Amino acid sequence: MKTINSALTAALLFLTSASFAFDLPGLNENHSGFLPVVNPPFLYGASAPLLEALQAEALADPGKFIDSHTPGEVSVAFGLPGSRYLISNAKARLALVRIRVDLTTQRLTVEGPGVNKIFRISSGLAPKYATPGSGKCFAPDFIEAMHYSSLYNKAPMPNSIFYNGNIAIHGTEAEWLLGKPASHGCIRLSKANAKSLYDVVKANGKSNASICVEGTTPVN
Repeated sequence: MKTINSALTAALLFLTSASFAFDLPGLNENHSGFLPVVNPPFLYGASAPLLEALQAEALADPGKFIDSHTPGEVSVAFGLPGSRYLISNAKARLALVRIRVDLTTQRLTVEGPGVNKIFRISSGLAPKYATPGSGKCFAPDFIEAMHYSSLYNKAPMPNSIFYNGNIAIHGTEAEWLLGKPASHGCIRLSKANAKSLYDVVKANGKSNASICVEGTTPVN
């Protein structure tokens, strides 16, 4: 176990270096003032063999591991907080810019100064890629005008707003799929709507925004 942990530490330092574009931005930011991390219940008291297996799989192929596992499993494997920006519903309601993602209706609502809009989205495809976090609220982790995915062949993710680890709200080329699940877990918007949302969050400051997820992903 000690050997695996040492190797993981070295791997994590490599993954977070400037030479590797890892899709967990904001990894080293100060996380004070947020709720305690809540990992999936089955990970509490998990057996040593299970944890060892997760860590070994992550070490063997970090990119593939992040691609195919939940944020909670990623956090355990790499020794990271699972939901680094989890906030209370009460705090989310007080945010200047309030974003609500409804997985059931495949719609995103944004309310804020001078804005009250509803956009069609594509969330993650269930069951394997269903967008996590339903019933929880988050503060934006990181925003970037143009992000290129290190997990999916440098796929462009314009006007990205990251939250809950490696989940992002971003623009998509596949606008004809909006209104139904189609992604690997991210929340897709039309390019125009993604820019509109990004501009609102940037103008008011990401620290003044909240993202709440609700509903259940429909199965196509």
